[in-house]
Amino acid sequence: MKERLISNNLGLKILSLFLAFIIWLVVVNVSNPLVNRRRELTLEIENSEVLTAARRAYEISGKNTVTVSFDVHTRDEYRIRLSDFRAYIDLSELYDVTGSVPVKVEVLNNSDIYENVVPRPGVVRVTTEELQSKPFELQTDLRGEAANGYVLGKVTLTPDIVTVEGPMSQVGLISQIGVRIQAEKPNADFEGHTNLVFYDANGNELDVDDRVRTDVDETGVGYQVLVDKIKELSLDFEVSGEVAQGYRYTGVECSRRSVSVTGAHSGMAAVNTVRIPSSVLNVDGATEDRIVTVDIREFLPEGVMLAGTEDPNVEIRLCVEALTAKTLELTEGDIRITGESDDFDYRMEPGRIEVRIRGLAEELEALSGEDLGASLNLEGLGGGNHTVYLDFEESDRFVVVSQPAVEIEVISRSGVIDAGTQPPETTEETTQAESAETKSPSVLGPGYTEEALEAGGGSGTVIQGTTEEPKASE
Repeated sequence: MKERLISNNLGLKILSLFLAFIIWLVVVNVSNPLVNRRRELTLEIENSEVLTAARRAYEISGKNTVTVSFDVHTRDEYRIRLSDFRAYIDLSELYDVTGSVPVKVEVLNNSDIYENVVPRPGVVRVTTEELQSKPFELQTDLRGEAANGYVLGKVTLTPDIVTVEGPMSQVGLISQIGVRIQAEKPNADFEGHTNLVFYDANGNELDVDDRVRTDVDETGVGYQVLVDKIKELSLDFEVSGEVAQGYRYTGVECSRRSVSVTGAHSGMAAVNTVRIPSSVLNVDGATEDRIVTVDIREFLPEGVMLAGTEDPNVEIRLCVEALTAKTLELTEGDIRITGESDDFDYRMEPGRIEVRIRGLAEELEALSGEDLGASLNLEGLGGGNHTVYLDFEESDRFVVVSQPAVEIEVISRSGVIDAGTQPPETTEETTQAESAETKSPSVLGPGYTEEALEAGGGSGTVIQGTTEEPKASE
């Protein structure tokens, strides 16, 4: 009975096993189903040197990422890592006609949990263009200022020339390359490193893409900035030439009298002025002001330069004014007499002298006769009439144009008796002396008599020397 039961239920047993498997499979799939998941990956590039060797630059059209699609069981989702995948293109497989390259995906880790791994899109387009290399001399954008009494000086860059390589469309946008350095009121030399800055033709800062490369390493461009001390140098003007007749050169007027300079300490120590030579400042034949604009840098010593933003142009005015004439009347009190002898009296004719002078109107206006410094030297004049001229002190305010001759009559005092003096008692000796005097010739000069003297004759001014009372004969 027992054997019959076993043999009769064999098919049912096999069916039950099969049903059990199906139920197990259903249970497993229901509780741990296979699901589709996606991850976005950055697209890597392989064999780019193929295009570089051909002097071609490349760029991926659109995004440089791809989406990886894959199936994974629900219970294994926690094991998914982005690092499990690698998406890349091989540029050696680039199809020149269409510019398309297939996308490839590798499963790097946990390959047992992933099924149906597929990249989307499966193909990307790559555009290429010719590479261009171009050298640029670096420009310096030095910002800020030095401490008081100092100025930012020479900047040295290392390197000072860089070579840029990239697609022609990008390199062609670059007009110049420079570095930006910020100074924070230093009073000594300083140095450092900084990054490159790209500029377009309008001087605007330019953003270039990653395909543009330079030969500068990742530390950037090295720089050294010298900080120099400021020194004020006065301007020294050397003027040459003669102005036209009737005019006078009156001096120099300048937009400034000194300039701020800087330079090496050794070169600055011996420099105190900046000389503007006479070859630049000339007034030959001038009848009006002459204005000369010079670039002060042309006259700075070697190694010395203008400080900061000092304007190099200096305007120099060579002042020329017309002269005018004036007549002044001199009296005896305006004339200094020298060289008188105690043995003579002097008579000057005329008593007032008109002198014509020439100079600048504003200077002549304030002049009087005594300001001319007139003098008359009588030394060595013997008895008689003499024609002489006045001497005048040299002055930069006036020039004597004309003066009249002065007549000087020199009278010996030995034959003159002062009026109102009583004659001494007559003796035999004095009588003989008087007799001898009356026989001698007159010492008063031609045409001049004792009677005329006693009568006060003559219209001139008498210039008296120092006298002594005549001694009476014993």
